[in-house]
Amino acid sequence: RRGFTAMSLKQELHFNETVLTLHCVCCWQYCSDSEDLFGGYDSILEDSSLLAKLDDVEQNERQSDLQSAAHTDAVDQQDFTSLRPSNEGNQTCEDLLTDSILDDLRNEPLEDLPASQLQFQEQVNENVKRSRLQEGNKTSTPDRTERERNIEDKTKRQSKVRRSMTDHLKRTMLCNAAAPSNVSRTVVLKEAVVSEEISVAMQAMETVSAETTDLGPFFGLPTKVKDLMYKLRGIKSLYNWQETCLNLGCVQQRKNLIYSLPTSGGKTLVAEILILRELLCRKKDCLFILPYISLVQEKLHMLGDGSRGAFIEMTLAKVLYMSKTTQIIGMSATLGNIRDLQTFLRAENYTNDFRPVQLKEYVKLKDTIYEVDPKEEECFKFSRALNFKYSSGMQRIDPDHIIALVTEVIPTHSCLVFCPTKKNCENVVGMICKYLKEEFLQHRKTEKTVLLRELRDSGNGSVCPVLRKTVPYGLAYHHSGLTTEERKLIEEAYSSGVLCLLTCTSTLAAGINLPARRVILRSPYVATDFLKRSQYKQMVGRAGRAGIDSVGESILILQDKDRDMVTTLTAHPLICSCYSNLMHDDGKGILSLLLSLIGLNITTSLDHMREFLCGTLLYVQQKQLCVERSLWEVVQQGVDLLKEKNLITVTSDEHGQTLQVTKLGKATYKGSVDLTYSDILYKDLSKGLEGLLLNSYLHLVYLVTPYDMILQCKPDWMVYFRQFTLLSAAEQKMSAALGVPESFVARKAAGQTVKKDSNMVVVSRMYLALVLFSLLKETNLWSVADRFQLSRGFVQALLSSSSAFCSCVLHFTEELEEFWPFKALLTELMRRLSYCVKAELIPLMEVAGVMESRAKQLYNAGYKTLNHLANADPAVLSDSIEKLYRKQANLIVASAKMLLNEKAAALQEEVDELLTVPLDLPQQLT
Repeated sequence: RRGFTAMSLKQELHFNETVLTLHCVCCWQYCSDSEDLFGGYDSILEDSSLLAKLDDVEQNERQSDLQSAAHTDAVDQQDFTSLRPSNEGNQTCEDLLTDSILDDLRNEPLEDLPASQLQFQEQVNENVKRSRLQEGNKTSTPDRTERERNIEDKTKRQSKVRRSMTDHLKRTMLCNAAAPSNVSRTVVLKEAVVSEEISVAMQAMETVSAETTDLGPFFGLPTKVKDLMYKLRGIKSLYNWQETCLNLGCVQQRKNLIYSLPTSGGKTLVAEILILRELLCRKKDCLFILPYISLVQEKLHMLGDGSRGAFIEMTLAKVLYMSKTTQIIGMSATLGNIRDLQTFLRAENYTNDFRPVQLKEYVKLKDTIYEVDPKEEECFKFSRALNFKYSSGMQRIDPDHIIALVTEVIPTHSCLVFCPTKKNCENVVGMICKYLKEEFLQHRKTEKTVLLRELRDSGNGSVCPVLRKTVPYGLAYHHSGLTTEERKLIEEAYSSGVLCLLTCTSTLAAGINLPARRVILRSPYVATDFLKRSQYKQMVGRAGRAGIDSVGESILILQDKDRDMVTTLTAHPLICSCYSNLMHDDGKGILSLLLSLIGLNITTSLDHMREFLCGTLLYVQQKQLCVERSLWEVVQQGVDLLKEKNLITVTSDEHGQTLQVTKLGKATYKGSVDLTYSDILYKDLSKGLEGLLLNSYLHLVYLVTPYDMILQCKPDWMVYFRQFTLLSAAEQKMSAALGVPESFVARKAAGQTVKKDSNMVVVSRMYLALVLFSLLKETNLWSVADRFQLSRGFVQALLSSSSAFCSCVLHFTEELEEFWPFKALLTELMRRLSYCVKAELIPLMEVAGVMESRAKQLYNAGYKTLNHLANADPAVLSDSIEKLYRKQANLIVASAKMLLNEKAAALQEEVDELLTVPLDLPQQLT
């Protein structure tokens, strides 16, 4: 559109790749010189396109050149002395072309052009003037030799493709945008997305009033956003409730809002539009808070490819201190205590029961399907009888007729089968495969072959035997035992229809959005616990895919003994309530809040603390949550406990009590260390300094093994003993000093009764430390998981948690002078735990999109450093690495360049600081 600068034009062209990651300026340097970044784009001057006009003029000029050349040749043959004046005869074709174009466009109003184009025009005019002045001072009396030379030059010019004016303009715009700027990166990034429509929307936002609801073309956003939503997601228009919600007066006036609808109602899209409006129109930052890491990863994948600055920042801070101008938008399912949240957030509420796809709930009892109907006396209405032809053997293996229920919909449609345990997921998907017809193998066979290869690559050559068997049929399982890479591949394959069925645990329902035509609940239990109503609604809520299905079905398989409980589960509407978590786990949350408030100097007295707590959800709900003691008694007891733990000090004077954080308290909240473990961590670190083992990582790994994962794994004593015997003498001595001697492990492995057990927390923690220690030595997650008889998903989660806890411990030690030796040691260990590869691969793993298998390929191909990747030719890189597509190669090179530039900038800042003359430099006395 008119008014776009070169940078904003480039941003528009690449907006479909990174919607919210505004790194458009950096993208310029990542594009190949051979690519025409402006191909097909000629809307700079609205209907009167400059580039199109240049093309037309150029064509006319070429015709004129040909006619002129023909005439000149004829004259030359007749009389070599009858030539034009030399200043015209020596004028190049490019000069003639440029002159002619400027003559034709001289009367065109170009005031609306962006600065980059105006600058280009001025440069061209200046060059023409300079050229004419130089040529005006020349005279020429060409002889025959010069004529021959002119003829040769003319022949070369005719045989050579002449650079067009449009190419010149494109190249100039590209250079303008790629040129380094003295403006800071933040300013450049923000300025790069400004267009005429955004400016109009921003002005409208500044003058908005209660009566104003029309803020711009698309809810205050440029029409480009609407076009991209259709192009990337197929969204042509919004639901009525979404338009109503976005046009609410409180939204227009940037007041707080809570809106609640059933699952799959389209709540997230409203939030995304509001986020885009803040980013583009108001140029403000946004914080998108989601309850699960899986949801964060899914949202990150939707908003951008992650290669240009997109990242996930996990923060353990308990206090989010917001200014009064911060707008809060909350979204949820239907809530029973919405008034509490409205009071807490000072927000308005919008509620709707819209669901884009009709959901029909059924239960299966023996050989009959019943529809859930609360109007019926027994809440179930007969739907149909099952008449599946099962053999006696098949009936014995599948008494619940799961195979028949799934084959009614797959492979044409998708199906989710929720199972009570992870092991049951694997068993059920394997059972279904045994009885599927051969035609299932042919359905999207090529894509399934690619999926298996990708799964094998993600496991460095290893693939789960269950998945190896089920994927060819279009089936897979999904639970926490899978690695992150496996889950991502399976989710993408299911979303694209390559996989038509997933057997899964209840965690999938609460996580990412993977809808299905039919949802089957294998049992009304999660492990041994009966389903909660919220869990049931989350599972059945996955039935029905908006835009694909007209209806969604859920079938709950139940036994006679569970009928009454299932009636209660299905018949009554789901009314959830939201309560403050500050009082959970014996008030652990409020203790952490109090410590953070004191440490951040938000409050320094009990009176200030009470004032702050008046703005919490706990204050609103104190009658329900503080039954045995008042909220103020809870606060006083919390302060006393923090003082007892030596995390704060309380001093009294005539003005009252003053609360201050101690060094240990500061280390605790800065390191985001759980208050339950802060004193234990301090003791462990102190004891570790007495005899720290430096010729092995084992001691350090033990110190950063998360306390909260100890109860999730019971040691296999035979495995424990075998791994213990492989340790060096120094490592075994260190283990014994911690409280885990070889004799204890040996007796446990032999099944002997040990009269006096060692500290089992230390013993279990050392077992997990051995798992991590083996990973750092081998870096092969699959073999380590197999050796310790643990799921690869758990081992990966342990590694990730240990890396995060290592960062916490590092920040903890930085605040305490006595732990200074740990700083350098933990910094290097954190890098090793973050990537868990051999040291030479770590620099390559820092590049977005490079996993271990890819890093090995790059290293073996000669790309051994970040500098190698940053200076690589994407085309050569793609040809050198197997299964590396050109787009992926471009992203890898782009990410490497960004990382290299950031590191260079950091080093330059250090250099500048070193060379800066101190302001307080003593001067010579006169």
